[in-house]
Amino acid sequence: MKDIHVFWIMSVAVFTFNCSEPDEKIDPDDPDNNPEEQQMNQTFHVQMGASGQVLWNVADNVNVWNYSSWTPLEQAPADHFRNSLPFVKYVQLMTAAGGSPERDLLISPSDKTVSDDYNFTPLIRACRNLRRQGLTPHLKLGNVPWKYSSNPRTAGYGVNVCPPDDYAKWHAYIKALATSLVDEFGLAEVGTWRFGCVTEYENRAWFSVNDNPALTRDAYFKLYDYTVNALQQALGDDVCIGAHSMTCSEGLWDEREFIAHCARGTNYCTGQKGTRVCFLSSSFYEESPGKPVTGDHTFPESISILRNKAETEGLNDLFYGVDEGRILNGLDGKPLEPRAVGYTWQAAFDARLYRMAYDHQVDYFSHWNYTTGDVVPGGIPSVSAQTSGFFSRLAGAIRLTVQPEMDEPFEENGETAAVAAWNREQNRVYLLFYAYSNSIQGKGSLNIACRLDGIEKSGNVAATRTLISDHSNFFDDWLADWGKYGISKGDFGSWSADGFVINSSLLPAERVAHYRSCAALSPKAETLTVKNGTLNIETSIPVHGVLLYEIELLR
Repeated sequence: MKDIHVFWIMSVAVFTFNCSEPDEKIDPDDPDNNPEEQQMNQTFHVQMGASGQVLWNVADNVNVWNYSSWTPLEQAPADHFRNSLPFVKYVQLMTAAGGSPERDLLISPSDKTVSDDYNFTPLIRACRNLRRQGLTPHLKLGNVPWKYSSNPRTAGYGVNVCPPDDYAKWHAYIKALATSLVDEFGLAEVGTWRFGCVTEYENRAWFSVNDNPALTRDAYFKLYDYTVNALQQALGDDVCIGAHSMTCSEGLWDEREFIAHCARGTNYCTGQKGTRVCFLSSSFYEESPGKPVTGDHTFPESISILRNKAETEGLNDLFYGVDEGRILNGLDGKPLEPRAVGYTWQAAFDARLYRMAYDHQVDYFSHWNYTTGDVVPGGIPSVSAQTSGFFSRLAGAIRLTVQPEMDEPFEENGETAAVAAWNREQNRVYLLFYAYSNSIQGKGSLNIACRLDGIEKSGNVAATRTLISDHSNFFDDWLADWGKYGISKGDFGSWSADGFVINSSLLPAERVAHYRSCAALSPKAETLTVKNGTLNIETSIPVHGVLLYEIELLR
């Protein structure tokens, strides 16, 4: 989230979509379907090998702002996430320790005559629902309960940004919270969870002492130290704790000072040198589709700022992630509710982010939402969910070297790329291609020629080809229905109409069912031939498309 909510108004673009019914859909791979559109060519050379990095599930995190929204999951099948979003493993419960009378885990949030009237039931209930789905909590602590600050105030996100008057009371609160989790779930279980301390800790809208950089910095050091110690007393010294900074944009104070404090500063709680930190995370947002925020750091730069400082300070065993991000605003200048657009463009954007995460050793990139229905069953999957599913299949496979050869220049700031990986145990090769256009209006197709060399056994091999395109996205049909059902941008209030969260109450049930069918991927079985250790693939994808080949090599 940005330090200050300022939204620039952009001109509204006009879009043309193919709104065919499912049985009328044309083959998106046939360039003759759009003969007037630009066709580009790209050649890739992939070499088999067993010495590359082992890939990981970069899409295994998701954020939940109101963890009370997990209550409906009590009625959902226990395998809901495993069946619908199997790549999600960690769930970040934002402001999990409170920060407002509505969120504070206390019986009487405004009664300052008592400080230990704890009521951790709402958080325990959310974690119980989460664990029932086989998911691991990542609890974002840090925003101080309303009555623990003498003059609490909010500054943008509805939670108290002030430190506690008495850090001992905060320590007792966090220790009691962690102890209640151990009582409910057991020490061995809670010991596998992740914990954070404040969202974007150098963002004055999240934590501030009179907007004074030095005072705020020192207060955060103290809050973090006391939080870590309280968790360690309840869970043991090896608790997984980290901190989330903005980094992509400038904050009230320099996050690198926090890293130095963890490495060699005097611990405010123990008086000893340093404080435990296991991971560092950043935010990363772009202003609107295809438009970076002016002056902000890129995704790789944001992570490098954190990693370079940590390694300079001797903190060499940390892991890194993005705790929130993607796109701030839609094309209409309004904020995107799930921080992602519904257009298929988002698929290529996400694929590009994940490829950069591989390149720069970023452990995860957490999303705000994946379906039109938040976490409850029944939501229609977005193309972001489809892309995340693609990349999660590469987990555990060895990344193969890809040498691209551009046959024709792509548009400025556009990108065509491939990620290749080999699951040695299953002898399966994954070839993932995407065509990112900097413009959400980009059209055309990308002709791909890919040569895979170094295969041990020749012969016919089975392959599955799955494409994310407008033909696996419901959003174009949703937009086409606006005129028919009297939907307008005013129906979205202060939120952008470009987000993929739709208002199904404006539609008959059969249209929602139709959208669900539009959002289905259609894997195609193919037979490919390996000759003299080489496999050649020639295919085509539309601009904004993401394509995954899964190839079963001969044993």
